[in-house]
Amino acid sequence: MLTHHAALRASDRETFLIIELGGLGGRMGLVFVVMIVVLLYAPVHVPTYVGTLLGLLFVSIAFEIWMIVRRMRQDGLMARD
Repeated sequence: MLTHHAALRASDRETFLIIELGGLGGRMGLVFVVMIVVLLYAPVHVPTYVGTLLGLLFVSIAFEIWMIVRRMRQDGLMARD
């Protein structure tokens, strides 16, 4: 949420995308680290845990990208042909 709000305050499209995608990459890295820690130290069914985590991650990324594109269209930040 913090990166999304910071991106909305960006003065141009490039800065907006850098902040949004940087936050997305940071969260993906954090999820990866947490996933490794859980797999090393918690008794979980590995295929189920990894499949569920990756499925939720991909759904949330798709939803966030959809929100970014929608917001950029509303604010007129999409590139014109």
